Amino acid sequence: MNKVDLLDLLNSQEYISGERIAEKFGVTRAAVWKGIADLKKDGYVIESKTNNGYKLIKSFDILNGYEIKSRLKDKNLGFDVIYKKITESTNSDAKKNAGENNMIIAAGEQTSGRGRYGRSFLSQNGGLYFTIKICRSNNFYKTEDITFYPLIMAVAASSAIYDLCGVNLCIKWPNDLLYNTGAGYKKIAGILTEASVQAENRDISYIIAGIGINVNTGEFDGDLKNIASSLKIIAGTDFDRADLLCAIAENFMNLVDSSRENLLEQYKKRLLTGMNISFAQNGHEYKGTAHGINENGNLLAEVDGKIITVQSGEIHFI
Repeated sequence: MNKVDLLDLLNSQEYISGERIAEKFGVTRAAVWKGIADLKKDGYVIESKTNNGYKLIKSFDILNGYEIKSRLKDKNLGFDVIYKKITESTNSDAKKNAGENNMIIAAGEQTSGRGRYGRSFLSQNGGLYFTIKICRSNNFYKTEDITFYPLIMAVAASSAIYDLCGVNLCIKWPNDLLYNTGAGYKKIAGILTEASVQAENRDISYIIAGIGINVNTGEFDGDLKNIASSLKIIAGTDFDRADLLCAIAENFMNLVDSSRENLLEQYKKRLLTGMNISFAQNGHEYKGTAHGINENGNLLAEVDGKIITVQSGEIHFI
């Protein structure tokens, strides 16, 4: 009898006696009691009632492999799932895993979370940190498709956050999710996409899209307080991270199969434009205005009355 089997059984019953559980799995009543105690340690609320047995109470915001897998199954999404309470980086874990199936690697906390250009990403308890890995064996790519995956994750996450949390986020090109406080913008989520491309033939082995979201994170300290916030701080309540993860995964896969026109249309609706920005390109520093994006997802910046295409790098608000 393992935790997954016990949870499946408890989920299928209103009440079930310890005796029936023991008979079902061929274990002792003491083993059943220990199994129930272990689930309670994991945060599950299990009611025990004389002459009725055990009942699993709907638990809120328990993030683990079982909760993720069960929700993905309900959505008919076929992913291998790896969950760790603490890991260095879910993107790094995805690179190390040699499986050929699409997978999701999630963690409750990261000790070496990474953002773009190798910068650290604060990944404290209460956040949601996961990576979607799409393998070549399940999909066929063109090299130029890689640039669209940051946009896919940005739209998938912002859409799910609005639907489940009622928080409307905007996108700072290419893939930071920000909240407009009325006095400025604060970062809620960061996205890092990576790919493995073979040098000889330019074939893509896999694409990974990682995201870190400040979901149930409390107040931030120091300088971060002025630039970051969380869904909990904004809405004043906690949210179910397993629900949010699986909603993002569902949106992500739908957008992978969608047309580029549809993706770009949804992205443009959320993209911050009209902002005064600075950026570097070809060794030069520019100041201008965020104008929009082109058909390849590149930023269009207006500088001195001319439109400059920004293919990579990052922008800074002025």
